[in-house]
Amino acid sequence: MKKQYSILHTILIILTIALMFVPFAEFKDGTIDSLNADIQKQTDRLASEQAKYERYVEQGKSQKDLDKQQTKIDKQQAKVDELLAEKEAALANAEAGGLKFALLPSQMPEGIQFDMTVVNAQGGLYPTEFTSLYILIWAAAVLLVATLALVLAANNRLVSKFYTYASFTNLVAALLMFYVVMRVRAIPVKLPYSDPTINWWVALPMILLPIVTLFINIRSVTNTKRSMIYVLCIAFSVLSLLPFWIMIVNATRNSQQIQGSVSLIPSNFLGHNWTVLQTKNFNILTGFKNSAIIAFGSTVLSVYFSALTAYGLTVYKFKGAKFLYAVVLAIIMIPGQVTSTGFYMFMYQLGWTNSYLPLVIPAIASASTVFFFKQYLEANFQVSLVEAARIDGAGEFYTYNRIVMPIMIPAMATMGIMAVIGAWNNYLTPLMLLTDPGMKTLPMMVKELRGDIYRTEFGSIYLGLTMTALPLLIVYFAFSKYIIAGVAVGGVKE
Repeated sequence: MKKQYSILHTILIILTIALMFVPFAEFKDGTIDSLNADIQKQTDRLASEQAKYERYVEQGKSQKDLDKQQTKIDKQQAKVDELLAEKEAALANAEAGGLKFALLPSQMPEGIQFDMTVVNAQGGLYPTEFTSLYILIWAAAVLLVATLALVLAANNRLVSKFYTYASFTNLVAALLMFYVVMRVRAIPVKLPYSDPTINWWVALPMILLPIVTLFINIRSVTNTKRSMIYVLCIAFSVLSLLPFWIMIVNATRNSQQIQGSVSLIPSNFLGHNWTVLQTKNFNILTGFKNSAIIAFGSTVLSVYFSALTAYGLTVYKFKGAKFLYAVVLAIIMIPGQVTSTGFYMFMYQLGWTNSYLPLVIPAIASASTVFFFKQYLEANFQVSLVEAARIDGAGEFYTYNRIVMPIMIPAMATMGIMAVIGAWNNYLTPLMLLTDPGMKTLPMMVKELRGDIYRTEFGSIYLGLTMTALPLLIVYFAFSKYIIAGVAVGGVKE
């Protein structure tokens, strides 16, 4: 790292640590606002009782009724006077500017307490003690000091592992600073103090300065830049896999645990959830069979014939080819929900309801798959290969099956995975066409698990979802290498 970058990095870190001692949150005294609201309500009640007294006078009520109403007015007036006296006392004792809070030395002002009504209403969303907050604050401060020490230990060398270590500590510190500020902002405070008001002129620099120092480190040191790219990729991978892991974990938990909180640690209710599935007539083998027939049958037809269509539109030059391709693009623009009613009536007239045929055969005409394959062929295929095959005496289908298809394997694997996922997760079309219980697919069976009006077993539902998604994960990992692999085809250059 160049010396000027190192100096700037050091100054920004020191400035961030200094800002941690500056108050950035204020807890204002909310007693007066609360009393004003109470006074307004009590004044309205007093006015209502006085209006009632005037109506009694106009109606000629007896003196006894008037005296009784006057007693009510006196009681309401006494309450108003009492509230006004409390307001005067609160104004006399109110602290100017309220109570202030800085991250360091991590001490919440005396008298600040959580509003447990808000905490309980949010289902435990807010922690009910400040110790963990203090630990995070001190952890962020220690990491900032460690970042500064590591940068200074590198001693302005162009390449040093200390810069990489400093970038990791800097990244964690920046995330902790952001989390701590947001957590302080969300503290529900009990009266007499109001929820904290954040001074963003202090909070924003305190959050952004560690991010700026991180970018300075990344921009000026090559090995740090590469390490941060790895960290970013790992973070995105974890975020992508996290929903699947939570689904698998929830399959081992009961309904009370799932509704109570989110957990990343499996529980011991897997056997119970499996028993519930069996009591609800969830035949996993039948569901697998039905979904597999529909998903893999439609995928094979869709991938093969769509690739064949794209090959024909790419290789053969004939009148109307552009028009036909425009028709394919137009079909992509039509949502499937628009044609669902007409499709059902057509299948009903053909007598294809309660059959796998309408769920498999129409997959041959997949406009989006044709479009993808045509774009792939235009970028990666040489027509001269077909011409050379024809000179050697190869037939058209032999050329397509033995020469073109191997070139298209990455694209076919990609669209095959998409087609399997789409057909496997398809719920609406099988629901329209299939009424026979023995032909129901896994998504239809999982949907029926919520049919109990008295109690919903979320653990069994997540177990059914896990079993439904498991084949898709297997298919993806089996063919993912074809997606990420480059296409190294020894094409003939013209």
